[in-house]
This record gives sequence, structure tokens and C-alpha cells, in this order.
Amino acid sequence: MKHILIVDDSKTVCAALNKIISEKLQFHVIIANNKKECEEKLLQYKQTITVAIVSLALIDAPNGEVIDSISKYKIPSIVLTGTVMKENFLKDKFIIDYVIKEGRFSYEYIVSLIKRVIANYQIEVLVVDDSKVAALQIVNLLKRYQLNCSYAADGNEALQILKNKKNIKLIFTDFNMPNLNGLELTKKIRQIYSKDLLAVVAMTSDTSHNVVAQFLKHGANDFLYKNFSEEEFFARLNSNLEMLELFQTTKDKINKDYMTGMFNRRYFFDEGNKLYLDAINNGDSVFVAMLDIDNFKNINDTYGHDIGDIAICEVAKIVNKYFIDDAIISRFGGEEFCVIQSKIDEEEFIGILEKIREEFESNIIKTLKGDIQYTVSIGYTIEVENCLDDMVNLSDEGLYIAKNNGRNQVRCIQ
Repeated sequence: MKHILIVDDSKTVCAALNKIISEKLQFHVIIANNKKECEEKLLQYKQTITVAIVSLALIDAPNGEVIDSISKYKIPSIVLTGTVMKENFLKDKFIIDYVIKEGRFSYEYIVSLIKRVIANYQIEVLVVDDSKVAALQIVNLLKRYQLNCSYAADGNEALQILKNKKNIKLIFTDFNMPNLNGLELTKKIRQIYSKDLLAVVAMTSDTSHNVVAQFLKHGANDFLYKNFSEEEFFARLNSNLEMLELFQTTKDKINKDYMTGMFNRRYFFDEGNKLYLDAINNGDSVFVAMLDIDNFKNINDTYGHDIGDIAICEVAKIVNKYFIDDAIISRFGGEEFCVIQSKIDEEEFIGILEKIREEFESNIIKTLKGDIQYTVSIGYTIEVENCLDDMVNLSDEGLYIAKNNGRNQVRCIQ
């Protein structure tokens, strides 16, 4: 179990933070009211503490001494204080930010910082700089936020890393580098990645405003002069990561089914046509399958539409478990789902469909209205037709045959 550590001698502050963190994050909260209690909690829970929220002034640690106790465990810390701190306050500590105690807004900001740290475990950042000393400084700052880091000494090396690592979301790049400088790197990145998929933060010690303008014109998301303070660095880091998340949230609202979280019909045809054409051009195999819940109307009539929704979500959960990452799975509407998959052989594809059918056959969903069990029928095609629409229609014909022949079966149309 993951924990959040709160260290404050005010029971009111601890209670307020405990309430908002428990409600919004569902994390277990550990509370210490002084430095001594904090050190005891650290010994007991050091392996499971995700973030610490620490008051700068405690009765037995009036000058922030408790911060050193937490930093030695490399636990990201958010400092609670009553005043604006000096520029170098964050330096050489495992502190990610400080928050002035100003009521509920401060607590909301703390929750956003905790969410940021939790999300960062899945994000990789690439640092590009020919100076290992400068790069290491940035890597160490990024690691405070629990981000995964890669390093490149110039633009060419950075492009090679990007080619091999698909989960990089943010790049910090120096301007002046051998072989391929930061500006040329940014231009090349923008030929491949849009600003909403990969953020670029340019850096330089050159104070010329023309450099800033050139970077921004050629696709950089942000800019940092190299004499930045740690507080400025973290503010810009958070801003860019939050912007990427906002882009992704907006795309999800457009492209995903709200109830199941699966892609919608529109996305299926937009991206599925690209997958289809790539497969044709590369001589790869391509398969389409249509899946539908058997006797779905009986589920709704017997248990109600809320249980019917649970049954639909279960389809998304099981189908998503069996298909690899480059498959596109879509909820077409109601209880009907469609899948397109390339770069897989026929035997493996059919095997996946049979495993899905068998799992539904034995799957039992426990609900407040009782246990429910249902089967699914699946139609698919392995023929490359004139277009994706033709393949969808053929798989739908296969589904129709499976239904008419008794349901709970997989049928192919060729």
C-alpha cells in the first residue's frame, strides 16, 4: 500500500489535508506532529511513502531540520510554510515545491502536486546537452519528481533515442551542441511529432532574444535560460506536463467512449484506415473482428440497464487484455465491439478470438442484483478487401452467421 506522509504540529492542518487527500486520491495518510514522530514513521513506512508534506517550522524542529530527515530517504517533499521562500530554497534538497498555507486553495495545489508525482512514474524525459555536468543537474532535478530520464550528448543521438523509445513525452535540449544543435533538433522533431504529443523545452546561456524567437517559431513549447532557479525549472516542468495531459484529455473526450474508455467508431475508421493502408503497402497481414454480447436484451430486461452497462464494460476489459498494443479496439455502439489488427499470423489471431470466447463462457460477474453470466459471438475476416469498410462488413456477416447458428461461437467470412 502506498502512503502520503503529513508532518505538521497543527491538528487542524493535518485533518484538512487528510480529508482532501483521502477523498481525491484514495491514498492512506500517515500523520506525524513533530520531528521525532516523523523519524519513527519514516523507519516504519520508508519503502511505501510516495510523497511527504512537511511543515517548515515544528516545535522540535523550528528551522526546517525535519527536511533533512526526509531527504536522506529521497522521498519527494512538499514544504508547508507561512511566507515566500528565498530563490535557492529548493537547492540540494529532495523538495519538489513549497506551498504557502492559505486555506483550501493551498490544499488543492498540494493534491495537484501529488497527482503529478504519481503520474510521473510512467513518463520519460530526454535531456540533450553536450555538457555532462549541465545534463546531470537537470536529470537530478527530474528524478526528484520521479520522472524516468534518458540522456543524449547531441541532436543526432537524441533522434536515435527517440526512434527506440516511444514513451518520451518531454525533451530539454541545449542550443549549442556539436553535430546537430538544439534548434536543428527541434525542427527535425517537429517533422515527426506534433506539439501535443512531445513537448520541447529549449535551453541556452545565450541571452539573445532572437534565439528564443527562433526556437518558438520552429516548434519549441517553452524556453529556459540556463541560469534558471530550481523553482522556475519545476514550474515550467509542471506547466508542460500538465499541458500534454490536457491535450490528451481533450483527445480522449473526442476519440473514446465515455463508459468503457475504449476508442469510438470515429477513431476506429480514422486510425484503422491508416493501419489498413500501412499493412497493404508493407505486405503485412491485416484482420478485422466484430464481437457482440449474446442475448443482451435479456440482461437489460432482467437486471436493468445499470447491470447491462457493467456487462458492456466487462467486454472492454476482457478484449483489451488479449490484444497487443498496436491493435485498435473500438466500441461501435451498444454491446458491439470491433477490432483491427495487423502484423500477426492467422493462427495466432484466431487463437486470441477463441480465448476471448472461452473466457466469457466461464466468466461470472458479481453484482448487487446477483451473479450474471453471458456469452459472446464473434465474426471475423482474414481477407484483404478493397478497403477497411469492406472488411468490417465481412466480419459483421461472420457475426450474423455465429448468432444464427446458436451463438457463443467464432465464425469467419472469406
